Amino acid sequence: MISKEDPLTNLYVEKDKVDRLRLFLALKHFVGIDKSTGEPVFLEEFYEMEKKKKVIVYLLYRRAASALGHIKDHQIGISIRDISNVLNMDYNVVRDEVNKSESIEKEKENGRYYIPGDNLENAIQELEHKSGVYYSTEKNTRKIK
Repeated sequence: MISKEDPLTNLYVEKDKVDRLRLFLALKHFVGIDKSTGEPVFLEEFYEMEKKKKVIVYLLYRRAASALGHIKDHQIGISIRDISNVLNMDYNVVRDEVNKSESIEKEKENGRYYIPGDNLENAIQELEHKSGVYYSTEKNTRKIK
């Protein structure tokens, strides 16, 4: 509804708003979240992905874990070294992937990498493109192309 008092207030958006359904649909075949610890639980299809594709899944998991209250907003970012350790991947492969992705940004304060809220859709589309699986929020369906 458009405000009659000050129409410019209708331009406000939440930069870090998470489309929870879209994020769930993109992640549900690759990673779960341990309810008590918030740690990632990688699923079988995650292990079948190419190594480079796992970085986006892991950073999207961190957004989902944050939305559920397991990771504080200011702790979403993570270093390349920590990503490589969690995913058991070569540091250089992780570094190359985060630098190639248009969805992943580097925090200015501490040099950690994350997917900002306004890049979530782009990151999900990167994941869909890389995995060949496309998700629809309208029908909660999964299509393989």
